[in-house]
Amino acid sequence: MPSPDPPRLYLNEHLSPRLALQLRRHGFDATSSREAGRLSDTDDEQLAFAVSQRRALVTFNAGDFVRLHRQYLAESQEHWGIVLSTEESISVLLHRLLRLLNSVSADELKSQIRWLNEFR
Repeated sequence: MPSPDPPRLYLNEHLSPRLALQLRRHGFDATSSREAGRLSDTDDEQLAFAVSQRRALVTFNAGDFVRLHRQYLAESQEHWGIVLSTEESISVLLHRLLRLLNSVSADELKSQIRWLNEFR
């Protein structure tokens, strides 16, 4: 059963914009850094943009975004979630993201880090 209020997603630059398109075809709100014209942004700027759009950020870049997550928590700042993944094919990523979107609400993901591998 779909989550009543699924997260809105922002796919970091290493994820294909085709993935965002596929998620939209399934009725979910997803965009990519390429679509947003933000490919040259730093990781800090990427997360700040995701926060400003009330979107969870999806990335392969665990090291930098775990650091940013900790920094946000230390400064009592909220973000809309960080979803970390290993590099996988678009079909695997789509399957896992659909499982996440159908089982986790935006509020449940808020200020959390989740590994996409949880949603196999």
